[in-house]
Amino acid sequence: MERLEFRVEYSVDRDSEMVIATVPDLNYVSSFGKDFVEAEKNVTEAVLLYIESLQDDGLPIPRSPH
Repeated sequence: MERLEFRVEYSVDRDSEMVIATVPDLNYVSSFGKDFVEAEKNVTEAVLLYIESLQDDGLPIPRSPH
């Protein structure tokens, strides 16, 4: 399987203090966690599920320009 890399943007929600991780190049797939490590783990899982759904539907996987 080809290794794919995508840029992840992080932000912190001031109210909940949760870290939000977003992948703009994959239709803004996002997830969150109590810290950066958990947010990264969760967004990685979300990305894998998103890519799996693209493959199941026969759609191309976007390539990151970065």
